[in-house]
Amino acid sequence: MKKLVSLIVAFIMLALTATMLDAAPAAKRAAEPPSWKSMDKTALAKMLEKGELTAVDTYGPEKLEMCSVGILANAPPEKVWKSITDLANYGKLMPDMTTTEVLEQNDKTALVHFTVTVLKLSLLNISTDYTLRYKFDKPRRADITWVSGKVKNVSGYWELFPVAGGKKTVVIYAITSDLASANALIGAALKEQPATVMAINLSSAIVLTRLIVKKAESL
Repeated sequence: MKKLVSLIVAFIMLALTATMLDAAPAAKRAAEPPSWKSMDKTALAKMLEKGELTAVDTYGPEKLEMCSVGILANAPPEKVWKSITDLANYGKLMPDMTTTEVLEQNDKTALVHFTVTVLKLSLLNISTDYTLRYKFDKPRRADITWVSGKVKNVSGYWELFPVAGGKKTVVIYAITSDLASANALIGAALKEQPATVMAINLSSAIVLTRLIVKKAESL
């Protein structure tokens, strides 16, 4: 009988522990980079009037460097959104983007295949490719995830914040990518100079963000 009582008590304790664990609040996720994104957007817009902001943060389970760019667009979020989601014409914006093929796109999502020149020498051009999934929350945010391709761990987002009564937009673009996975030759070169990966990712993010904003301001 004592053994039976002990088993019952043990069972009750296990049940109570499970209930308490279920009721406990989930662990707080690390803040999404960049840190200045959490600023008051009017104050952030004032800062961006003086020039774009950039950041490089280690983020995600792969501990990759996420390169972020913040810029103020003299255009409402709807125009910036139209520029961001004109994925078929990214190749016209980016000189090193050989082709963009939109495999599917609607108001909620898009699947796009990119071919990009990552190394250009006098007699040698090395290209790579990848396919990305975009998840849209119009006209606020577009999340980007890797689907397939030679370059691995490509992920990031676009996020838009209306300011100045909706006449202007704080634009934030953040992206990671494992360029070393693109090609054996590239991987070997980048292994010797790992800072180059950050430099390429950040410069590419800056160029793309500027071009997206410039296009939005011309619409």
